[in-house]
Amino acid sequence: MSALVVLGGGWVGTAVAASAAAAGEVVVVDPPLDPVLARRDRTAAAALVDLIDDSGAGAVVNACGRIAGTDDELHDANVAFPTWLCEVLHGRGVRLVHVGSASELGDPGTTAPVDEDHPCRPTGAYAETKLAGTRVVRAAADAGLTAVVARVFNLAAASVPPSSPLAQWLTDLMELPPGGGRIEVWWPETVRDFVRLADAAEALVDLSAVPDPPEVVNVCSGVGLAYGRIVDALADRLGIEAQIVSLDRPGIPAVIGDPTRLMRSVGRVPLMDAERLAATVLPSIASDQSGDRSEGPSDGDR
Repeated sequence: MSALVVLGGGWVGTAVAASAAAAGEVVVVDPPLDPVLARRDRTAAAALVDLIDDSGAGAVVNACGRIAGTDDELHDANVAFPTWLCEVLHGRGVRLVHVGSASELGDPGTTAPVDEDHPCRPTGAYAETKLAGTRVVRAAADAGLTAVVARVFNLAAASVPPSSPLAQWLTDLMELPPGGGRIEVWWPETVRDFVRLADAAEALVDLSAVPDPPEVVNVCSGVGLAYGRIVDALADRLGIEAQIVSLDRPGIPAVIGDPTRLMRSVGRVPLMDAERLAATVLPSIASDQSGDRSEGPSDGDR
């Protein structure tokens, strides 16, 4: 694999860099924090091009973005930045791998896995700006830029951001007394597709190098897990008796990705089930407490 430039030093960018480092040279830069790149002017464009040329990178992974903020902040990070990036990279002979989001789908209107061509109906500023960013990248690809949007589904790792429902459930479970207690879940029947952060990062690195990638690829497991089932698995792994109490606040019933295109592109699909998910976010707990069967990215509502 040729060198890889990773834009973004956050949760996803750091994981992508770690995965890429095992295969070759990787250069990480965080444009919002870089005094030159943050300006997004001609000097910034020249600096980014020099960085790519000096490293000999064949691809750039854009892991920059915001999941929260004002409408203007979300638009700047999720739409304006990829727009500028596409303009800088056009005609440079490098591939752009842009990190998209399952939230772009909104409510798919089905409990079956949905492919990349399924209609998107995003709700909320985050989802709307992520879809707008995806459309910018796809338009650039139509105009000649080699680019792929990796539509990443709900991520899980040993350290999850506060925005993930996993973080709230873990906090609530760990605050229960020794005898256990009640855990509130907005709607236990809610179903989402989770993928380990390490698996998603590996897929992003692979998509930076595979021949002729499609414009959009679901980075998902293809497995739908109910929120109530996830909480049960987390409680089991912690050895805690938890009674799930529904707050009766249903949202989007199910968002599950179809990983067929991912399989065709990179040759594998991340494995996932409730026990594997619990083992991912609670790796320090002895595996014999959970029946962990693991081997070797939230966009969901709480």
